[in-house]
Amino acid sequence: MRNIIFLTVMTLCFYSCEKPAGEGGSSEINGKVTYFTISYNAQTSSNDTTYYPKSGKDIFIIYSNNEDDLFDDKTETDWNGNFKFQYLRKGDYIIYTYVDSVVVNDITYDHPVFNHVSISENNSSISLEEYIIEN
Repeated sequence: MRNIIFLTVMTLCFYSCEKPAGEGGSSEINGKVTYFTISYNAQTSSNDTTYYPKSGKDIFIIYSNNEDDLFDDKTETDWNGNFKFQYLRKGDYIIYTYVDSVVVNDITYDHPVFNHVSISENNSSISLEEYIIEN
């Protein structure tokens, strides 16, 4: 009888624990960072847009839906601009990167580009749309 009560209590404790978003799961979030430049083409009298992958760019993840939290992990894009965060649990996440320095009124600053992601099932693979950032 004592063993049955012990097993019942242990089973209830195991199933009642709600794990927060973060590492330890079986899902992943991946994406790609692409930059573009616009230049004027005098021969065609129009603007030309050139797209290229951004390698070596830091990508950050926050294990919540609050943009004001500090990042929990980071990775770097590969040679083709791809990145991946693996082993995530169900929950809400924010993926972000910074646009390279922008000068406005002689003030240089970086500004973040946020993407909110929600993982609702285990063994999920979430592919973000490309971050397309003007350089």
